[in-house]
Amino acid sequence: MELEGKVAVIAGAAQGIGEGMARRFVSEGCRVAGVDIQGEGLDALESELGNSFMGIQADLSSAEEIERVFSEAVARYGGVDILVNCAVVRSNIPFDDIDESTLDLALAVGVKGCIFCAQRAAREMRKRGGGAIVNMSSFYVRTPVKERVIYVAVKGAVEGLTRALAVELAEFGIRVNAVAPGPILTERRRAQGHGQPGNLEERYRRMPLGRFGEVDEVIDSVIFLVTPKSSFMTGQVIVLDGGLTII
Repeated sequence: MELEGKVAVIAGAAQGIGEGMARRFVSEGCRVAGVDIQGEGLDALESELGNSFMGIQADLSSAEEIERVFSEAVARYGGVDILVNCAVVRSNIPFDDIDESTLDLALAVGVKGCIFCAQRAAREMRKRGGGAIVNMSSFYVRTPVKERVIYVAVKGAVEGLTRALAVELAEFGIRVNAVAPGPILTERRRAQGHGQPGNLEERYRRMPLGRFGEVDEVIDSVIFLVTPKSSFMTGQVIVLDGGLTII
């Protein structure tokens, strides 16, 4: 029970890695406020996880909504020790098709939302003598492919923000790091048939480890970053990509 007695806010908890993280954190003794614009997934997690999980449906592009999120989390659980920023708007579109509204929304959720969640979480963490923030980046920052311009812009900003926040918050005992997953077998990817040894795309066949990662492998690294096992680590990015970005 590595997270016994801790309180976490997970932004982007209704599906994928964030959903798996909510389950794992609760299993490790943590109380979790899971935030997402999709209410259905949060309701399912509440039914499954009981009083250790509260779902908060919110628009993370809005500072006002983020304030409400943290007010509700603190009212329920008494404070915040951990923030994980997983929320993102996926905008995988051709470069020539990028329009202002699509770009604005992606930046508002993925960058502005990340900043305001960190700001609000840090206020609560200071009251408890410190805490840990983990931001979710991506291997695409290092190895872009076509139709990922917006996504790479957002995640590149997240990595720069991670370093800046690490400097900003160190004096308060708040560590800030990031995880940059490579190809991970989320439920969505499994359903699409991705990552099977016989049908790996050319790009992924070159990975030294020769396989997609598992969601639990990402969560293991996040837990490392929010526990005393990484107590001398801040401003860093852990890249979990099976070696893809070193070849």
